[in-house]
Amino acid sequence: MEKLKKLNFMGVLPYIGLIFVISVFYITSSGRLFQSYNIRIVIQQTVALGIICLGAVFVYSLGNMDISVGACLGLCTLIIITIVNATGNLLIGFLAALALALSFGLVNGAVSAWLGLPSVVTSLFLMFLGSGLQTIITIKTNTITSDYDFTFWKETSVQILTLVILAVILNYVFNYTKIGRYTCSIGANKECAQQSGINVFKYKIYAYLTMGFCISVASIFVLARTGSSSRLTGNGYHMDVMVALILGGMPLSGGMKSKISAALIGAFTYVLLTNGLTLSGVKVNQVPIVKALIFAIIVILTCRKKGNVLPR
Repeated sequence: MEKLKKLNFMGVLPYIGLIFVISVFYITSSGRLFQSYNIRIVIQQTVALGIICLGAVFVYSLGNMDISVGACLGLCTLIIITIVNATGNLLIGFLAALALALSFGLVNGAVSAWLGLPSVVTSLFLMFLGSGLQTIITIKTNTITSDYDFTFWKETSVQILTLVILAVILNYVFNYTKIGRYTCSIGANKECAQQSGINVFKYKIYAYLTMGFCISVASIFVLARTGSSSRLTGNGYHMDVMVALILGGMPLSGGMKSKISAALIGAFTYVLLTNGLTLSGVKVNQVPIVKALIFAIIVILTCRKKGNVLPR
């Protein structure tokens, strides 16, 4: 009975956190949190982060981490904007970005599985590679802008609809297909999964390819919001994704308690937290400190066993 109560509490904690963040910042921002202009800003930021988090759930359910997310996102935006400026065709740019993001996912999943390396090592290599390529591409201009009309992708209804469709599809894949169930099984107990006949190598790659697809889609919405790409685009996104997932109740050790809803709840909570701190008068250079303190509190609250570092 005590375990059931604790499980239920941990399950509703992310929702309580989201309601708490909304309530506190609605008061401290004197209602500006719900002004129409600010709501559009929140939606624009949440959609891009939420889409990436949806893909990240598959990787994190393995008990793995990917810190090359930001570099991959930055490169995707650079490729899209370069091709769009040259051809005027967004579809070609997206397909090129999709190929790049899937390549990142393939390398991340395959190399770590083949060599038996921790996934963070492979993604660290890709992070440096991607950041280096971003610097080389933008060495003359720093920032590449585009005159392409992204109005359609700026529409709030289009952004929300895209997020909802992806969430529904990926929720089905995660909960009702082998890809989702096997990745959770691998995260829960890799040796047991192997002995049960699960092809760990194959399903690791599937998880990273799913995340790569989500990054390529998110890059369109990042470009629609900024209209440009620079060497700093995507910088810090790997930490944003990790913190958002923790806020959403995702166990970073992976396993059967992983859930798609963590991506959506976490992304909304994280963006509202950042936005609300700014509206409440907290200086921009103090926001990371406040977020770090909140992050530490969440980690302490969600650690289930004494001595664990990561939430389970």
